[in-house]
Amino acid sequence: MAEVILNAVLGKLAKFTFEKAVEKIQSLYKIREEVESLRRELNYIRAFIEDADEKHIVDKRQMVWMKDVMDVAYQIEDAVDIFLSECPETPLEEGREEPLSIMDQLKGLTRKTTQIPFLCNFEAEIKGIRHRIREIEDYRNRYEINVVGENIGGQNKKQKLDPVHKLDPVSDPEIVGFARDVDNIVKCLLDEENRSRAVVSVVGQGGLGKTTLVQKVCNSKDVKKHFDCSIWITISQKYDLLGILGKIAQKLNIKSTYLVENMLATQIWESLLITRYLIIFDDVWTEELWDEITKVLPDIRNGSRVLITTRLENIALAADTSYPPYKLPLLDDEESLKLFLKKAVPKNHEYPDPSNELYSLAKKFSIKCKGLPLALVVLGRLLSTRPYNFHEWKKLLETMSWQVDGTKCIDIIATSYEYLPLAKKLCFLYFAAFPQDHEIDAEALLRIWVAERLIPHEEGRTLEETAECFLEDLVQRSMVQVRARFSYGSIKYCVMHDILRDLAIQKAEEMNFLIVCANPNDRERCSKARRVAFHYSLDGNESLDDYASLNIRSLFTFGWPRSPPKLDYSKYRVLRVLANFEGNVELPCFRGSSHLRYLQLGSCIEGKECEFGGWIRDMKYLETLDLRSSKFNDLPNWIWQPKTLRHALLCPSPYFKKKIQGPFSSVDLKNLQTLFGVIWNESWATSGYPNLSKVRKLDIEIDGKINAREVATFLLRLKHVVVLFMRGVIDLQQLSTGGCPFSENLKSLFLISPRDGDSYDILPFRLDDDMLPPYLTQLIFEGYEFESDPMPVLEKLRCLNYLRICGTGRENENAVRRIRCSTGGFKQLELLQLIKIVPLEEWEIEVGSMPMLKELVVYGCDLLKVPLSLIHLRSLQVLDWPSEMLIPAVIIK
Repeated sequence: MAEVILNAVLGKLAKFTFEKAVEKIQSLYKIREEVESLRRELNYIRAFIEDADEKHIVDKRQMVWMKDVMDVAYQIEDAVDIFLSECPETPLEEGREEPLSIMDQLKGLTRKTTQIPFLCNFEAEIKGIRHRIREIEDYRNRYEINVVGENIGGQNKKQKLDPVHKLDPVSDPEIVGFARDVDNIVKCLLDEENRSRAVVSVVGQGGLGKTTLVQKVCNSKDVKKHFDCSIWITISQKYDLLGILGKIAQKLNIKSTYLVENMLATQIWESLLITRYLIIFDDVWTEELWDEITKVLPDIRNGSRVLITTRLENIALAADTSYPPYKLPLLDDEESLKLFLKKAVPKNHEYPDPSNELYSLAKKFSIKCKGLPLALVVLGRLLSTRPYNFHEWKKLLETMSWQVDGTKCIDIIATSYEYLPLAKKLCFLYFAAFPQDHEIDAEALLRIWVAERLIPHEEGRTLEETAECFLEDLVQRSMVQVRARFSYGSIKYCVMHDILRDLAIQKAEEMNFLIVCANPNDRERCSKARRVAFHYSLDGNESLDDYASLNIRSLFTFGWPRSPPKLDYSKYRVLRVLANFEGNVELPCFRGSSHLRYLQLGSCIEGKECEFGGWIRDMKYLETLDLRSSKFNDLPNWIWQPKTLRHALLCPSPYFKKKIQGPFSSVDLKNLQTLFGVIWNESWATSGYPNLSKVRKLDIEIDGKINAREVATFLLRLKHVVVLFMRGVIDLQQLSTGGCPFSENLKSLFLISPRDGDSYDILPFRLDDDMLPPYLTQLIFEGYEFESDPMPVLEKLRCLNYLRICGTGRENENAVRRIRCSTGGFKQLELLQLIKIVPLEEWEIEVGSMPMLKELVVYGCDLLKVPLSLIHLRSLQVLDWPSEMLIPAVIIK
């Protein structure tokens, strides 16, 4: 009977006899032993590569040989992952105390028959890898390649990671040697004799500091006061005019659904007609941009200005000749030395005396940089990470065999790159995946690093925290620039200078780590790459198969076409990261993509909603699921099935016909750290609360039927939460009956009441001292009003730097009409927003209150009188108040 069943199954495999099949199935044990052996081999190779990397190999034979070693490491990694995806089960007899029944053996044998062709091919692949390893070893002996010896820095011991550096959320760019340039440009911008709309151009080579200089100019108090609005737009070599218009419209608060250039341009023109504007176009590469953009910039002779930075003088001349292009010079020797020492000398040390030997070395370093600020900064940062002594500086100087001619600093930056530990080098190379001047979501980047296993485990830290240390270290080395930070100090967005990005692309391609596909001519280069980043849209005649190998590990797409073909990713068996950052896609097929760890989908095709298939069940290792930009008819509860899930970022609830229900208590979410976009309804009350003990960021909508006691009980379980969005009718007074329900670790709290039409559905309440956690840095009330002055409670939050209170937008006789900020209150507050608090009439500000306040926004508070005590806010830089024409001139000054 058994033989009949087996013959029926094996009859589908024409190349194999029954005896051969049984023999091949039994050989599964030996193949598993071979896989374990390959795993051990891979661990040794990884350790060898790290050791060799610390020695800073520069010999060409060593470099070629090391590339071969890395290639075979890639082969082993792919082979192990493919084997696990094809043969995931352990041998049937393993771990069983009782012998298997005949039927169990028969079922297992039947399952294994489908793996016979794969096992035959895999045996051959293992033999090929073993042969390749022996061949590489022969090359090493034949050509006397030696990678043993002391590393250049003399430090072979693994250094402990530094703690995360918390920098200021907004740091003023440092300028050395350009003080006169700043003054000259400011004079052009404020020139009262020239009332026409004029262009001021700053011209200079890459790395000269044009952007930093313009930032300094725009931060000038005189410039801020002179212009009604200022808009900063970063341009790149490949620009999208519609995208640029969209950014300008966003800065002007133009809420338009038009996606047509002419319609959007008209709205921008009309908006700029009533204001004196300053628009900055940073890093312009083509004359055509000015020809297209000038059509939306009206000239009403009110002194409006356009500020351009570019490397090409002809672009500046084509834009305007009202002011001659301002050519930014290189730094002289004295300025170069000053900037270098500022970056190279640790903060707790004094600058070396001119008679000191260290000072003479500093001069030699600065001279090599030939006055190029970017080179001076990066090289200085490199030295600041090494021991501060003559011996260490001299060693580094002796290794500098490159030449700098004043127009090239990539070699200096490459030196800084070579001194990074291997793990940080690979993290740096990941920046090559992003387009020029792209604003990178730092949290997404850290999650990708974790998914790629680039981050080592550190005791007492999560992988994400260690990844944040890596990113902060790259920032400290000036290899990455911070664009924005969260209120609690972590990086929100970052960017990379285009010269540094060129280095990342170059090194990533040399190591076969990542290839940027910028046009169809890159097809051949991408065919064997392990990671591919598409920076252009495939046309209708192309497919992903033309570019990506079946063993691709990571795929990044930017700007897919509006109607792309439905893609089948299931054939890419070892795909770990799929990130569709921009554009529209149909829901792809992922069935079989069991190794996928990071999945970020962009928008679906316009006008369509996607059906969520059952493919997520195959993703046994999924860590990040980011669907915030997607639309789905429904998300079933088994999206919580992967036990490895660390970050679940789901779509905002308005996109759903059926809101996403939060996970039940039976779901294993012990690794979950981020949960965005779920609703808590009565089901949690009956099924029990899910285990969210490790969650650090939570965005949850609370059903109105849930009572405050249950909510408080749930919140008390969130011991590690740092950021909390709570949406729904939340009565804070009832919630705090038993004391503050929030964790002391909470840094950002968003309380958002739902709208009932144009209004909100919550009554004014009293804010007491025990309602809020003490270490908040950011607090937002949306749709809330208070029956008494909340400021005496809020000003005691000594870490608070961002406060936003948005009222209901309607008159309420029970709401507070007078608020008071007392001396010594709000010690760290930098941004305050009072929005749509209709009943508010009076605001008293005592001397010594809000000493750090930089920006004040008051909108929709029509009855509120402008307090003369605003004059006491010495740090105030931005005042946005619709009734600003009523503010006394003494306050404005």
